[in-house]
Amino acid sequence: MPDAGIPGFAIWLVMTALALGIIYAAIANRIHPGFLIPLAVGMILVNMPAPGLKAEYAPFVDALQYLWSHGIYPPLVLLCLGAGLDLSYLIAHPRQLVVGLLAPFGFMAVMLLGWLIDLPGMEAGIGSLAAGGDGGVSAIFLCGRFAQDLVGPVGLTAALLAGLLPVLLPPLAQIFTTRQERMIRMPPTRKVAKRENLLFAAAGLVLTSLLVPAAMMLTGMLFLGNLLKESGVVERLARTFTNRLGDILVALLGLAVGARCQAANILSLTFLKVIFLGLVTVVLVSLLSIMAIKVANLFCTQKINPLVGPAVLGLPPHAAQLVQVEGRREDPHNTLFPHALASSQAGLLAATLTAGILWSILGVG
Repeated sequence: MPDAGIPGFAIWLVMTALALGIIYAAIANRIHPGFLIPLAVGMILVNMPAPGLKAEYAPFVDALQYLWSHGIYPPLVLLCLGAGLDLSYLIAHPRQLVVGLLAPFGFMAVMLLGWLIDLPGMEAGIGSLAAGGDGGVSAIFLCGRFAQDLVGPVGLTAALLAGLLPVLLPPLAQIFTTRQERMIRMPPTRKVAKRENLLFAAAGLVLTSLLVPAAMMLTGMLFLGNLLKESGVVERLARTFTNRLGDILVALLGLAVGARCQAANILSLTFLKVIFLGLVTVVLVSLLSIMAIKVANLFCTQKINPLVGPAVLGLPPHAAQLVQVEGRREDPHNTLFPHALASSQAGLLAATLTAGILWSILGVG
């Protein structure tokens, strides 16, 4: 918390103006308001130039920080998210899963760039994951384990990139694809049996535990939530996770992240480096996914519209809706939403798996 006096008050005014801007953007543009509004309030509280007030709300803030720093919020948020996911789109379009699982290569490449701009190994990886398809949840989780001072910059960067995605997607699509490719029509989504959904969630949980055990707190929790949903025997529990509990946890996570947005962390060169890495991730992963689709189209009879590739970088269904709008600009009768939703779900899995891989490689010891 800044010291009392004119300098502390000036810093508080700057941070408060930034927080109010975040609140306005969250409401006006509907950018994750359940997360960003509490984050902005936490930012105002933690930067108040009145040290005497700290003792009043410190126990509440400390409790929020304890649950976050011990890795409680992100896994539970993913559990709730998984309980609301309909993965039948991903099951019906397995090629999008392959494309989505190429995203970790982009994250790793950006991590190497982070090393070149003097970010330590794990911090560089966290910076690249701020643009991941899980809305930065995995990056925030890793911050609690390895870089607690980075959670404010990472949380703000993830929100900023979510807001910029509608601005960044159209020019990226125009640059990396041709009009003929953007007009490719894809087949309707086949009907997926309930048993397939259940088996997919169970197989995903088991394979995560075997292949990337460090991702069990993230990808594993996502599959656990989906398994509860698809089991059909705990419908009230799944609905509670998806709605009320999920909203509460996202709001508490926002408060916890906001309480780590001290001016020293936000008004810093490190914050600019994280934003830079996030922007590079958006461009590189978009290019990687589009190029992978272009290569696949050389060998596949049924072509894939490359617009669905960049959907790996946004939370479902928001990213899929953006792709649908972009596709309709070229062909008003084209329906890309189901295919883009499959890519978005694959990107969500890819981000959480990448966090587990980073934890395994860089977090040992």
